[in-house]
Amino acid sequence: MTSLSIHVPASSANLGPGYDTLGVALTLANEFLIQPAPEKTTLHINNHPSGSLHSLCLEMIQAAEELFRRHTGKPALPLAITLDDHVPIARGMASSATIRLAILTALNHLWDTQLSSRELVLWASQLEGCSDNAAASYFGGLTASGIIQGALLYYQFEMPDAIDFVAVSPVSQVKTDQARAVFAPTISRADAVHTLNRGILLACALASGAFDDVGALLDDKIHQPDRQANIPALRPLFDVIAAAKDAGALGGYLSGSGSTMMALTFQNKESVAQAMQEAIRRHGMEAEIRFLKVDNQGIQIHEIP
Repeated sequence: MTSLSIHVPASSANLGPGYDTLGVALTLANEFLIQPAPEKTTLHINNHPSGSLHSLCLEMIQAAEELFRRHTGKPALPLAITLDDHVPIARGMASSATIRLAILTALNHLWDTQLSSRELVLWASQLEGCSDNAAASYFGGLTASGIIQGALLYYQFEMPDAIDFVAVSPVSQVKTDQARAVFAPTISRADAVHTLNRGILLACALASGAFDDVGALLDDKIHQPDRQANIPALRPLFDVIAAAKDAGALGGYLSGSGSTMMALTFQNKESVAQAMQEAIRRHGMEAEIRFLKVDNQGIQIHEIP
């Protein structure tokens, strides 16, 4: 039986004002070994003993399998899945998107259904609730994406290896559905205009390499303020961003719905990380630091004879 090795990078979404639209793939990945199974789909997770994680991941796998069958008309194909788990769950780095993309990609390959990359990412985005992480993790680099008239529309840009993404992840998890529940029911015209302005300018600056302008464009008034004010794990957010900039970073933002807080820098990444961690500690919290680059390759799949 054919075995598939699938590498799916983590991604960081929103980048401040690019809510549910911008994402960037990172040099941190989940690794999957997938092959047909004789009876039912099974999952083994390396690097993580938690039974609750196993159940959550298996639910996502089963939902992706069901969506694939519904769209293609193919019968059930049980899978034996081994996951080398490196992307932290509920930290705003697209752990769920890596799982959904891996399963849909594996089934497409094993059934030889020859679905396009746009279709696979569209289906993963439907499972995710938005396209920002799924597009970035699949295509790599910086992506701007959305579901427009029922189809995936995306633009992808490579980013330079010289830029460092400093990820500081508090111990506390933040689940996406909970993070979406804290928003006010309406926003002001001024806040909407502010965020649209910054988001469009940020996308243009990143795509054209105008990184000197990025620091002033990472703020938004739609999702970060409400999340910072209402989710305890995110209370340090603006202090962390200010500390990163004082240490020499271009700027910072909340990665996805958190709890990871991200800074972009071309220099002094260790000093930036230390400043961010100290800002979190002043709030009585501990955090894990990761130094990451942009993954411009995206998903990778290989057959193992």
